[in-house]
This record gives sequence, C-alpha cells and structure tokens, in this order.
Amino acid sequence: MASNVPEKNEENVPDWVLAKRGINFLINNNAKEAQELFSSYPESLPMCAGYSFAAFMDALMTFEDDKLNLATSVLKEVERKCTSETGWFKSVKKAFGSSDNNSLAENLETQIILADSQVCLAILTFLQQDISGYFKGGWVLRKAWKVYQGTYQEILHLYKEAGGEVGAPLPEVVMEPLSPGECSSTGSEASKSDPLNGRSAQVDKETIERLMGAVSFGYGLFQLGISLLPPSLLRLTNFLGFGGNRQNGIACLMYAREGIDMRAPLATLSLLWYHTIVRPFYALDGSNVQAGVNAATQLLQESEGEYGQSALFLFFKGRVNRLNSDIPNALKSFQSSVENATQREIKILALHEVGWCHLIQLDYCNAENTFSYLKSWSRWSRAFYSYLAGICCGSCRNSSSLTNIKEIKTGVTLGTKGNQLDEFLSRRAKCCPSDDDELSTLPAIFWKLLVYEMLYLWNALPSCLPQNIEQIKRDCEQVGDGMEPMLGLSKLILGCCNCIQRQFSAGIANFRQCLDLRKGCPNNAVDAHVSAFSQYELGALLIKTNETKAEGKLLLQNIAQYKDYDFEQRLNVRVHSMLKHL
Repeated sequence: MASNVPEKNEENVPDWVLAKRGINFLINNNAKEAQELFSSYPESLPMCAGYSFAAFMDALMTFEDDKLNLATSVLKEVERKCTSETGWFKSVKKAFGSSDNNSLAENLETQIILADSQVCLAILTFLQQDISGYFKGGWVLRKAWKVYQGTYQEILHLYKEAGGEVGAPLPEVVMEPLSPGECSSTGSEASKSDPLNGRSAQVDKETIERLMGAVSFGYGLFQLGISLLPPSLLRLTNFLGFGGNRQNGIACLMYAREGIDMRAPLATLSLLWYHTIVRPFYALDGSNVQAGVNAATQLLQESEGEYGQSALFLFFKGRVNRLNSDIPNALKSFQSSVENATQREIKILALHEVGWCHLIQLDYCNAENTFSYLKSWSRWSRAFYSYLAGICCGSCRNSSSLTNIKEIKTGVTLGTKGNQLDEFLSRRAKCCPSDDDELSTLPAIFWKLLVYEMLYLWNALPSCLPQNIEQIKRDCEQVGDGMEPMLGLSKLILGCCNCIQRQFSAGIANFRQCLDLRKGCPNNAVDAHVSAFSQYELGALLIKTNETKAEGKLLLQNIAQYKDYDFEQRLNVRVHSMLKHL
C-alpha cells in the first residue's frame, strides 16, 4: 500500500489539518502512516497533541503497563511544551505581543491542548485506583477545569463578536466565575486579557468556529467523565471546586463532532463509547441496555462514508448489534473488526467481544476457546481471561480438560492491588476449588452460576435471547443445597430474569428470598455483593408504586451498610442517581 504521508516541506497546510489527517489515518486502520506523519513534525504542538491522543487511546484500549507509561510520558511532554517559558510557548507569547493575526488563535489553541493533556493525564492517574491516585488526579483535573473555563470564555466572546450565530447553536455550559488569582494560576494569557476590546478582527470566523469545536471536545469529555464518578469521588471534586453535568457534556461533544478540528472524529468515538459501553455497563438506564442504541446507530450511519471500514467503528457497530440481542450480526461485525485492524490492541478488543457474544449465547465451549486464546495473547489481564475460560470450561460438559479450571487459582495473584477487577478475581479464586477430587464432584450448575453472575454484573443478561433467559431460569430453579458458589446467587439471577420477562411480582419474591437466605451473612462478607445487588434490585422495583415507595427508598438508602464488596463504586453511582430522582 502506498504511503499517503506528506513530505516535510508541505508548509502551506496548517498543522491542525495535518493532525486531523493523522487521526483519520489512525481511525481508518493506518496506524503506521499515522505514526510516520506525527513523527515528521516534532516541533509542531498540534501534531504532538495528535500523537498524544493516539498514545492515550492505545493505553485505554490495552491497560498494559508499557502503553500506560508511554501515554503518560507523551502527555507530560505536551504539557511541558505548553507551559514552558522557553521554546515553542515563548515564541507564541512573543507573537501575542506583536501584530501577527495568528498569535491569538495560536495562544488559545495552546491552552486547549494544555487542558486536554491534563484531562488525559488525570484519567490515567485515576486508573491507578488508589487514594493517592484519586487526589493527584483530582488536582490535575482542577488545573484543566480552570484552563477550560478561561479559554472557553475567551473563545465565546470572540464567537459572539464575530457575529453570534456563526454555525451550529452552542452547547450550554455553566461557568463558574474565575478569580484573578485563579486565572493567572492557569497560565492562560487569554483569560488575563480583556475579552471585550474588539480583538475578534485578529481571528477569522472559520478559526473561531474550529476553536469552539476544539474546546467543546475536551470540556464535554471532562463534564461527562466527572458526571460518572461515584459519590465518594464527587465529594472530592466538589471540595476541589468543580463538577460535571452529563447532558452538558453530551451537548458539547455533539457540537465538537460537527466541527472541522482534529478532535471532531474523537468526539464521535467518545459518544459511541458512552452510548454503547458506559451506559449499559454502569446500568445508567437500568436493565434497558438498548437506551443508547438509537443515538449510536445515528452516529454510525453519519460516519459510514468516512469510517465505514474502520476497525474501531466496526467494533462499535458490533456493540450496537449486541445490545439489540442480534448476536449473529454482532459476531460478524466483531470478526470484521479483527480482520480490518492493523493494531494488536484493537484486535484484542474485538476478540474480547467475540468471547462475550458466545457467553451471551450460552455457547460455553466456543467462549472457552476464545478466552483461552485471549489468555495467551493479552498482556492486559491474563488472570481475567483465565477466570472466564475456567468457568466456561466447567459449564461445558464435553470439555476435554480441566486445565482452565485449575488455572483460575494459579492465574490469579491472591491479595489485592486496590484494583476492583483484581479484587473480584481474588474473591472468585477463593471460592473455586482446584483439587481434582473436588472438581470431579462439582455439578456443572456451580460453574454456570458463575457465568450467569458475570452476565449480570456486566449487565449483559438483557442481551440474551428469550430462549436463553428461559434456560437460565430453569437452571436457577433446580439449584439444591450446596450447589451454589455463593449463598442466594441463584435467587438474584432468577429475579433478574423474571424482571427481564416483565414478571415483576415473581422478581420481587426472588429478591426477598435472596435477602432472607442471607440474613445471617456479615455485611462485609466475601460475597456481600449478592446481598447489596439484591437489595438494590428490590428497592428499584418497590419505588415504582406509591404503596411500596417508602420501603423501596429505605432499602436503597440502607445499601450503604454493605462494605468492600464487588463493584461497590458502580452500584453506589446507580443508587445515588436513583435517589436523586425520587
């Protein structure tokens, strides 16, 4: 394939255009061309920013240490370039004092890139998922918040001076007043200047529109991300003086994707990520996993011409199919994503979804094969794929070997690192036997219940076909004493299946039975999540009718009694959201 990378002497093309070209290379399966293009302009700040976005996406897709370290290093270098009193930023400041018409635009772009790099760095810091990481990330986010505010206000004034409605309507963004001290602490020359002195003549309308789209991307992603934090972290962000509004965040991203800046395609990807992954995983719409499907479908349709063969867009197309319970077409989309991808990380991402599609179909043997393959190929979490392969192996009656089951224990390092997934896997390893005699006597339902638990916790049960929901119900109804890996788990799963079938009275009875069975269990038991989630599901049903609303509200409030259980933070987000709307 002939390279489309421009020569270094292509001086007439603005840097932001080249950066967008690089992003498009990356999205359209041409990672090598993107890398060559970005590295051809090491002195260009927009090109460095484009490269940092690429490194950041790589890190988020893999969670591998080397990718996370590279992204952190690249982003810190971009931050340094933006704030340094020497080199590139110094030349911009000199230009800002001259009559150069591009100086104001360049300065504003520098501030946007600075805030973007700080937000990305904060996200990587939060991924450490420890207390020091949360505080460190919080302070970095505060810096970004102030830069965004100052820059957004400046661009907004320029936008209005240039003629008001010069394009699509602006997203509504609630701004906090900035004190002079806070303005200067951001390092923003833009926010220190008087916005109402007719300087819009220095910047043409197209540039103002592009910059408005650029700042809307980071600002929108910021607000959307903050709105998804659990209540405990929201208290930290409120203490630090900033917050997030989900609808404002989405509006900003929708505005950004209509622009011409390099961040436009990234805004579309962010929205697809929110509608197809975040909404169902965090159960923001309860068991209605299809809530974001229409929005995602429209985004995909509008992007078909430019990104129809992109492995990333095919991945999101598969997610839409999966949420619609169209598993055959989901598998086709994910397989196409694997075939089109030139990056190992995207192939793994799509294969991960292939395994989950088999899991949703209760096709344990094919699921085991896929997760076994991922276990040997992925550097992100071999332990996670060892566990998935193991429980599928136990559920698959004609499995030829119990090796995968035994590796549940050997593949998981007992003792947590503070990471929720590590804690989850450590707890599961403790409840799974590895002795040959014990394994030979365990019924398949023991392992199937662990599969059903995964489908529930990852909010994938609603994507199962009706006949598979019926099969899960039959299995749960046949559970006898000593057959469950965790007391009451079958009642929790059975209740959820009944609710999916809209048999809410039966679901309420199942959740009450689960809580009755677990009355004597400690609130911090290794399987306390069974009690917490049953109480949540029961409370969520009871608040829907006036007669039981008070009981339901009390149940939701009392979930706080459970401590240190699986996916505690995620459940707290759901409870907090539900109580807020009562």
